[in-house]
Amino acid sequence: MNTKFSPLAEPYEQKIGNVTFVVSSFGNADTKVTAEKLLLKMLEGRITNEQKIERSA
Repeated sequence: MNTKFSPLAEPYEQKIGNVTFVVSSFGNADTKVTAEKLLLKMLEGRITNEQKIERSA
């Protein structure tokens, strides 16, 4: 399978302290999961973890 990634935006540099990061973003047209779904899944996981912490306190 030959996946092609398309750039979503021009890369840019972000300096934090003495470290410079090059930030870039690419899209994958062959994916079955959208970026929005991935973000929602991450947020759901974060909320679940916070609820577990609150219950155990």
